[in-house]
Amino acid sequence: MDLHLYRCLWNGAFIRMTLKDNYMHRKLVTLRFIGFLASLILTLASYFMVVYPEFFGSGMGTALIVIFILALLQSIVQVIFFIDVWDERGLFWNLGVFLSTLVLIVIIVAFSVWIMAHLDYNMMNMST
Repeated sequence: MDLHLYRCLWNGAFIRMTLKDNYMHRKLVTLRFIGFLASLILTLASYFMVVYPEFFGSGMGTALIVIFILALLQSIVQVIFFIDVWDERGLFWNLGVFLSTLVLIVIIVAFSVWIMAHLDYNMMNMST
C-alpha cells in the first residue's frame, strides 16, 4: 500500500482526483467506518453478554441464542461492509463461491457440535 501511495503522489494522480473519484473515496471511507462501528458494537455486545450475564438477566440458553444471533449479524456486517461481495464484477461466480463456503462452514460447525455432544454422552461416568 505504501508503494501505491508513493506512486500516486509521485505523478500527482492522487492529488488530482476528480469530483467523482473524491465522492467514491468518501463513500468508501464512510462505509468502512460504519462497518467498523457496527462490528465494534456487535463484538462489545457479545463480550458484555458473556462477562456480565447478571446484567442481562438471562439464562444460559437465552445467552447462547443471543450470542449466536450477534455472530450471524457480525458475519453479515463483514460481508456487506468489508468483503464487497455485492460490488464486484462476476457477481454470480463470487456469490456461488461465497455460498458454498458458508455451506461448508455450517457443515463443519454442525458436525463438530454433534461430535462433542456424543462424546460428552459417551464419556459420562460409568461407575454405577
